[in-house]
Amino acid sequence: MTNTKSNETSDFAALKAGVRGSYFTTGRDTKLASYLREMAVNVEDCELGAGSKRRALFVIGDSGSGKTRSLQHHFETMPEFRPYLNEHGETVSPVLSIDAPRPCNTKALAIAILTALGLPTRERMTEHTLFAVLKVQLRERGVKYLHIDEMQHVMRHNTATAIRHVQDTLKSLIQIADWPLHTIYSGVPELAELLRGDPQLANRSRVLRYDALSCPADAQWITGILAKVTTEGCGLALSAELLEDDFPEKLCLAANGAFGSMIAMVQEACFRALERGRKSLSLKEFARNYERDTGCMPRDNVFTAARWRDLVPRHALADLA
Repeated sequence: MTNTKSNETSDFAALKAGVRGSYFTTGRDTKLASYLREMAVNVEDCELGAGSKRRALFVIGDSGSGKTRSLQHHFETMPEFRPYLNEHGETVSPVLSIDAPRPCNTKALAIAILTALGLPTRERMTEHTLFAVLKVQLRERGVKYLHIDEMQHVMRHNTATAIRHVQDTLKSLIQIADWPLHTIYSGVPELAELLRGDPQLANRSRVLRYDALSCPADAQWITGILAKVTTEGCGLALSAELLEDDFPEKLCLAANGAFGSMIAMVQEACFRALERGRKSLSLKEFARNYERDTGCMPRDNVFTAARWRDLVPRHALADLA
């Protein structure tokens, strides 16, 4: 009996891992893949001495929009970004991906990158020395693409002087002598401030927006993930209320239009239904999870309220203020 229960628990954990590990494409993926492919081509052009100066990509969108997951997916699936064996039989990873520490400044950023490379640092080292070492090590280790997630953390000081210093630092990374380093920065809309007021950085960058989804314009993507996660991933049927025309709009509103958050909401609702032995997914799984996650009053639950279109999810706790 114990073994049977243990096996069921293990099987459910494996199912959840598989569902959470699935990747769902949207129209943005075509554009992101195109930008990354252009970047890879430019690396080759730079190595031949004729590359473009546009060596930075900013991926900007609200929290939960799917920026990080999209980049990870393309790094893993595009040949240009996968690890390879060099002529000495050593594994080289052309991509280094890190999260910007918080709180953060440019010195802390240099330390974080060097730490990710497995190199020791000393706090008394100057920022100039840290970046000098960093640039040499990126070249020595064959890193051609540096991805920094949550890049807005570097902008903790928003004075004009501080922002200018960050801008100058970013430009220096894509101007390493005889090395075609390209940089990718992902973060929330605050990150766009780095591109304002510095034509040089703007002229060296491309920008990809991860805008919020809306209904009815993006209803096809929302109904698509609902079907894939529920029926294909979890083997559940969809109740009639989830097939109504307004459900994609409810889900979109509850997630503030963030595609990644919508996927997570559907996944967690399915897991709740499976834990309770249900054969189909219903609206109540979404409503109960939403109440648990936001702390909203029943009258403010996007999935069950009569006037749900008038609700603002970020105001779910307004009655406590």
